[in-house]
Amino acid sequence: MSFHIGIMSQKYPLIRHTQLDSTQLELHRLLEENPHLEHMTTVIANTQTKGRGRGVSVWQDEEGKSALFSTFILWPYPVRESFLVNKWVCHVLATTMPKLVQYKWPNDLMVGNKKLGGILIENRWEGNRIVSSMVGLGINVDYCQHQLKRAISFQELNIDITVDEVIEQILNAMRSAVHSIMNPVLLNRRYDTILWGRDTYHLYKKRNGEVLEAFVHGVDAQGRVRLKTKKGQTEVFDLDSIQWIDPIA
Repeated sequence: MSFHIGIMSQKYPLIRHTQLDSTQLELHRLLEENPHLEHMTTVIANTQTKGRGRGVSVWQDEEGKSALFSTFILWPYPVRESFLVNKWVCHVLATTMPKLVQYKWPNDLMVGNKKLGGILIENRWEGNRIVSSMVGLGINVDYCQHQLKRAISFQELNIDITVDEVIEQILNAMRSAVHSIMNPVLLNRRYDTILWGRDTYHLYKKRNGEVLEAFVHGVDAQGRVRLKTKKGQTEVFDLDSIQWIDPIA
């Protein structure tokens, strides 16, 4: 497996690999070797053999056609709510992404009912505070012949941008916005405006098999999604108790 250090900017360390099992796993390995890893250390791969999303979902990619990277964020202030990191990542992405991109709770970038990318966040706690996070991102840049039906790319949206440009824009935005983690009012307000599913009813399946037709009514401080049904009832769900029924799948 060959790799080299790539420098898009002198502002943070970048480590580029031709192929990895996953950028998130490689960042884990780097942290094991060096617990004092530098803020914004970023691992990039042209392709991943074991790329993953939250839980058991697998990231599909073809070499060089997706922005695949993981970044180590060392927070300048303690963070006390894990989902605030999710809101911060979505806020950062929204400063670089086209406005038609929305953010589906808890970790997908969406254009309509199609998935443009995914987010994977792992937080390191010390006591009751988060001191650092590993933020993994996978974003479809060019069309892939074997991509899933529910996937979409920048190329299909007629957006002319390269993989490296996507990565550099996001990393620069992360570096500039790191202090905004201390402004939960801003992040909550911002997240509400970019949250997918707020203006349209969708079908959701509860853990017990019951199907709801509802729209997203926000996310609470614990990171649970609030769904408002057509009957006017609001129910709250954690990460594993509700699933969106994808009409394209």
